[in-house]
Amino acid sequence: MFKKTATFYDALYHFKDYEEASEKLVTLIKQYRPEAKTLLDVGCGTGKHLSFLSRHLQAEGLDLDLGLLEVARKRCPDLTFYHGDMCQFQLDQQYDAVVCLFSSIGYVQTKENLSKAIQNMVNHLVSGGFLLIEPWLYPDQYWEKHLVANYADQPDLKIAWMYVQEREGDTSLFDIHYQVGTKDGIENFQEIHQMGLWSDQEYRDAFQKAGIEAHYDQKGLFGRGMYFGTKSK
Repeated sequence: MFKKTATFYDALYHFKDYEEASEKLVTLIKQYRPEAKTLLDVGCGTGKHLSFLSRHLQAEGLDLDLGLLEVARKRCPDLTFYHGDMCQFQLDQQYDAVVCLFSSIGYVQTKENLSKAIQNMVNHLVSGGFLLIEPWLYPDQYWEKHLVANYADQPDLKIAWMYVQEREGDTSLFDIHYQVGTKDGIENFQEIHQMGLWSDQEYRDAFQKAGIEAHYDQKGLFGRGMYFGTKSK
């Protein structure tokens, strides 16, 4: 998914305050599981959340994209990272908290996979453990044919990227066009990203099916809301 953009992913999302989001997350985890010591970040990307979460918890990360994991391992060389699919990964341990942040859940694409991924995360929680997921957009929030343009402006890196929001069934489809400039020259390329569109009820149903009553916060950590709850003891 990020085969061409992994190395400058963080530049694309330079506007996101990972430290503030991570501090809010730790506060919420401690509220629901005061004794929490361990955390798994599913869909951890470049490990930027983990660089802050690891100040408070024994944190580990998992991602399907090898390019993003390479960046994460360089950023956090003392942390453990796993390569795996959030629908299918099987680790030999359970955690006090499992989180899936910045709408990474959308990449599983289908409602069936949404349930599989959430059940798999719950399977990796200890009894009473805390689960939090930042959702992707709801179907009625998605603006089809909306033109989006973003820019990153650093001294030695300039990026312009744009796409038209398309829809294919129950998924959002982005054919993203990038123009990347460095001192070595200017490169143009494309990446296609496809993410599932699910309703509030479908998220709640997936939580319920996995044995967790979902709580919802509309603002969340990054303005996209968040679902969270604890595994039954």
